[in-house]
Amino acid sequence: MFAVIHQQRQAITLKFVNDLSLPKTTNILEIGCGAGFITVALAKKGFTVESLDCAPSMIKVTLEHAKQTGTTNQIHASIGDVHELAFQDQSFGLVIALGVTPWLHSLEKALSEIARVLMKGGYVVLNADNRYRLNMLLDPLLSPIFESAREWVKKELLSEKRHEPADFLCLHMYLIETFNANLQMAGLVNIKNANLGFGPFTFLNHNIFPAEIGVKIHQKLQEYSDKGFPILRSTGAQYVVLARKE
Repeated sequence: MFAVIHQQRQAITLKFVNDLSLPKTTNILEIGCGAGFITVALAKKGFTVESLDCAPSMIKVTLEHAKQTGTTNQIHASIGDVHELAFQDQSFGLVIALGVTPWLHSLEKALSEIARVLMKGGYVVLNADNRYRLNMLLDPLLSPIFESAREWVKKELLSEKRHEPADFLCLHMYLIETFNANLQMAGLVNIKNANLGFGPFTFLNHNIFPAEIGVKIHQKLQEYSDKGFPILRSTGAQYVVLARKE
């Protein structure tokens, strides 16, 4: 299920970029390049791409992917931190950062850095994990509705030293309104967005449906979401934004 959603997120990102019709001389930065699928896809289109990841293993995979696709000369991959980008101001016409915001210790600092290295009028594509996603709302182990109860249990367990804090590591999720407000504060104007990803469907953190059925349900719900159906249009797992620097 997660693979399906990530592929969908990648396809939407590439469509956002294609629709911009950027000149091939545009400098592009991908933050959190992972295995380099988007980096290589853009290099194949004739762009030169600077790729960053905090994991050395992902840089190695990206470079190998570039070698296999004959795009090595158009890709420079290195280790980097979005909170402290090692580039001059206004270096890029496009920045892409997918799957990055859940891991940030400071969304404000990261967005500020992205805005700093973007040229005036440049674009950024990034996403947030939606805090009010449909697949979480009815599961008491995941739903924001039961967050206070979960916090109480966590404190009780920690006070009795039954668990270490690392056991409760969770990724950052954002309200769409909050994420948009942070973009605006960084001087980034939301010009296009997409809400996507339904599933996996769980109760008490156990899958309700087999994987194949879960994917079919996701696809049907996505159809309704794309048509602007109430509730579904704003409760996908992923919120993908194309923004422009003012």
